[in-house]
Amino acid sequence: MADFDSAIVKTLAREGGARYTETPGDSGGATKYGISKRAYPQLDIRNITEQQARDIYRADYWNAVQGDAIRSQEVAENIFDTAVNMGTGRAVRITQMVLGLSPVDGNLGPATLAAINAADPARFVADYTLAKIARYVGICNKDRSQRQFLMGWLNRAMGAMA
Repeated sequence: MADFDSAIVKTLAREGGARYTETPGDSGGATKYGISKRAYPQLDIRNITEQQARDIYRADYWNAVQGDAIRSQEVAENIFDTAVNMGTGRAVRITQMVLGLSPVDGNLGPATLAAINAADPARFVADYTLAKIARYVGICNKDRSQRQFLMGWLNRAMGAMA
């Protein structure tokens, strides 16, 4: 089964680590360790600790995508990282779409989990990466102000394959 401690190291690096940012045009607002003010308005983002961020990621993202129940570390890391970047519902909907499941409802139930664990990990990650890229391009086509983030998103998507 997949291991959160291995996955979180990569996601924290992709999220910029301990660097506090307030990037103009970023809908998340102030961010540190990838934890955004928009998602967690009650938190003092500037002073959040790495352990607090890890606790949030485990409770709100890893557990939501049932990371501990996914057999492939690589698959679990991809779904988890996408949940962090796009939200858990979107990450699961992309998973369901890639696996050809119906309904594509964003709920990771027993059928979705079984399909994840039955999938060939390399094929899943390749197809999942393409689906994420399509999502990012769609965002930029819909809202041209988001183009400033496209290369970072593409690097993140491709880096998840490495």
